[in-house]
Amino acid sequence: MTHIPTTGAPQSAPVPAPEPATSAGPAGLSAPAAPTTHTPPTASRDCPVCGTANPAESSFCEACGADLVVAPRAATTASPGLPAAAQVDSQDGAVLATATPQTAPAGEESPLDVGWTGAVPSSAVAPADDELTCHACGQGRIVDGYCDHCGTPPPNPRDHLVESPAAWVGGVCDIGRRHARNEDAMSLSAAEAPGSRAVLVVCDGVSMATDSHIASLAAAKAARAVLDQPFPKGAGTPDAWAAGAGRALTSAVAQANEAVVAAVVEDVPNPPSCTFVAAVVEDDIIVAGNVGDSRVYWLPDSVDEPARQLGRDDSFAQEQMAAGVPRLEAETGPHAHSITRWLGRDAPDDLTPHLTTVTATPGWLMVCSDGLWNYCSEAEALRSLLRDAAARVDVTPTAVAQALVDFANEQGGRDNITVALARLAGRGSSTTTEATASAAPVEGEPTDG
Repeated sequence: MTHIPTTGAPQSAPVPAPEPATSAGPAGLSAPAAPTTHTPPTASRDCPVCGTANPAESSFCEACGADLVVAPRAATTASPGLPAAAQVDSQDGAVLATATPQTAPAGEESPLDVGWTGAVPSSAVAPADDELTCHACGQGRIVDGYCDHCGTPPPNPRDHLVESPAAWVGGVCDIGRRHARNEDAMSLSAAEAPGSRAVLVVCDGVSMATDSHIASLAAAKAARAVLDQPFPKGAGTPDAWAAGAGRALTSAVAQANEAVVAAVVEDVPNPPSCTFVAAVVEDDIIVAGNVGDSRVYWLPDSVDEPARQLGRDDSFAQEQMAAGVPRLEAETGPHAHSITRWLGRDAPDDLTPHLTTVTATPGWLMVCSDGLWNYCSEAEALRSLLRDAAARVDVTPTAVAQALVDFANEQGGRDNITVALARLAGRGSSTTTEATASAAPVEGEPTDG
């Protein structure tokens, strides 16, 4: 609009009436603007969803998270088919306010999500195995070595030990039913291929000695460390290897004795002591050695080949049998388990092991403590017992050994029980005891028990 000035006497200019506000319309035309509505400020804003009062400056409901800043519209009505929390404009059907969408999987919502009742794991989590939980009552905790609920101490892992270094070699060492601790010890090693290489060591702590459980474990570990080393084969014949194995067994006894002496340094009236027995297998050749009354048995599958004890005991009962006393009488007499040689600080000077060599046929090599042979001493009876056990269980060394341990416990379990087994396929049936005895610079013993 253009203003044209007037001429002549001054006149009072009329005050123009206020023009309505305009907004640009099509082709530059002005159109009346929509009237504005002034809403006086309020002290709070009620949530249109849950009805909670919020501060006036709030944009979202603090209780449910609904949007509080919504342009005023005509009256709203509840729209069928929508949840009550969502109100719809009665003119155009637009949703005025809705709850904040859920932003996490069910059970893992945040506090801002609708209906949140606290964090819940999305899946069940199994409780961690707690070694401090009492195995006896399942309720208490192990505190200072005892359950704070029932007073039971935690189980000693040495009370029942199972070893299986290869599928064809395994053993079980058990506390039995009468002793307060397990004074037997076992140490095994084996290569994967059956019959290729294995070491089986068993040591039985002398019950009358102090800390004999320490002595037996120290001896078993020290001996196996020696016997795990390769033996010189000389000319490469079985007899040459057996001679080297005999020398290694003699050295193993010496090292085991030193370990027992060093195990307990205190000066005590009955120093720690133990028996020793071990067998080494390589390419189905067996060399066994013992000091004391722990034993090695060869139990072939064929009934045409006799079962037998390899080596002989160092015991009063053995001396009686050598003098002609029947085995049953000698081994059940009042001094049957009195040993004449052992390892320890007060051991006799001569600790040369009794050595026996066998070429294996299909069968079982057994190394055991007197906790087993107390109840079944004679080799043929022991072979029958093993066959019966193998018929009832999975024919694996550990399963058969466990069955034999169970047998001893069923008979009373008066002593600790150790049974170590090697399952051999065999290449022949001849023994090489005499050849080995003459070749090795140690004492050779007859193969029969």
